[in-house]
Order: sequence, then C-alpha cells, then structure tokens
Amino acid sequence: MSAAPRAIAVHDASVQQEVDWIELALREAVMQPAVRVWDYAAPEVVLGCSGEADGAVLERARAAGVRLTKRPTGGGAVLAGPWLLGASAVLPAQHPFAVAGLAQSYRWFGLAHAAWLKSLGIAARAVAAAQAMRAPALPWACFASLSHWEVEADGGKIVGLAQCRRRNGTVFSSAVLVGAPPWELLCRVLGEPLPDAATLAARTVSCEQLFGRAQPAGALASSLLLRLAGALNLPYPSGQVEKNMIVNSSISSTL
Repeated sequence: MSAAPRAIAVHDASVQQEVDWIELALREAVMQPAVRVWDYAAPEVVLGCSGEADGAVLERARAAGVRLTKRPTGGGAVLAGPWLLGASAVLPAQHPFAVAGLAQSYRWFGLAHAAWLKSLGIAARAVAAAQAMRAPALPWACFASLSHWEVEADGGKIVGLAQCRRRNGTVFSSAVLVGAPPWELLCRVLGEPLPDAATLAARTVSCEQLFGRAQPAGALASSLLLRLAGALNLPYPSGQVEKNMIVNSSISSTL
C-alpha cells in the first residue's frame, strides 16, 4: 500500500468508508500498525460478518432512510450514527497483539479504551473474562452483553469490541457509545421486538449520560486516537482527517 498516515481521525464518516479502508489495508500483507478513529454523520445499521439481511430487512432500512452495512469483523448488530465513535486498528499478522489467543488478544484494546475513558473522568473497566449480562439474552445485538475485555462503566456496557483475522493481517474494531442511541430504530429495521430497545437501554451507558452533557465528537475522537496510537507505539498523531480530507499529518508510513 502506498504511504498514508498511520494514525488519524475521520470525521462525518460512514461505516462503509471504514469497511473500505479495512479491506484496502488487508489487500496486501500489513507491515506496520495503523489506526483510524471514526465519528459518523448519519444512522447506519451495521451487521457482523456472519449477519444476514433478507429482503424484509432491506425494505425496512430503505423505508427508514438508514444505510445497511456489513463489517468484516464479527459480533452482533450495531447502530452507528452521531452517538457512536468507532476505532479500527490494523496490525501485521505476526504482531504480538495479534498472535495471542482469541480472547486474550482483546486485552490491549480493551485496556486502552478503559484507560482513555478513565482519563476523561469515567470510572470504566475492561472485563477480564466473558461475563454475560442478566437474561434475557439478545444474541443479535452487540451491546446486549459483555464479552472478553469489553468495557463497562456504572454497570452498563459502553465499548464493544470485535476483530477480523486474515492471512495479511488482523483488524481490531471498537464501538463507543458517546450518546444514547435510538435503540427502537435498530429493532425496527432488524424486525426485532420493540421491547428489546428498553433492554438495550438498560444494559448500556454513554459518555453523555455519565458526563451529564454532550461532548464534541471531534475532541473525543482525537483523545481516543492518541490513546490507541500510544498503545501501539505509533508516532504522536499531529493531524486528522476533517470530513474525509487530510488537513495535516506528519505520520506517514507504509502499512
């Protein structure tokens, strides 16, 4: 891959742009880590790599004016939008974080997110083992339960994690609740019972709820980017992508 910034934030993005970046990064052998942090401009229902959308789901998504996207990582469905931050870290296949067992490989990623939230004043913790939240289970939704090294705060899930392992490299992805999503929209599009929305609301918490006020997505994205870049020993991120245009970056390297 040609030279590109190794650590940048992308504002007003779509999940499809994130997926495209991941697929491009994995087209050839990944030589060095790279990180992107994304905030999203519009609602988007995101399915895990094993998720399927039939004609009825597609029609409901169209009727709601919501994009439907499948990501290359696993896990349950997520509702992206202005209430969510996403992060993607692409690592070489033999990177120490990538060669660990599946559950343990999430450790660095979860701890980095928990440390970032703590630096913002949120008492967050990454769970060291899979801990299912109380029944009833909602296996179709990412934020319905906690898995290895995902992050909770004040009794609710605030960060979900997923990954994709391929011959050319490994991708770790996260979803951070910076605001409270309209869970009813996710249920309606996927045809799930509307009472599930209340269950999701009860099992989750957002930065906005914990702060008591909304936080600028750009500032949160920048601080998360710094934390993840530090965890991977990447050069200090001095630039970002604003509305998908590189405005300044000194972190240029080949993936």
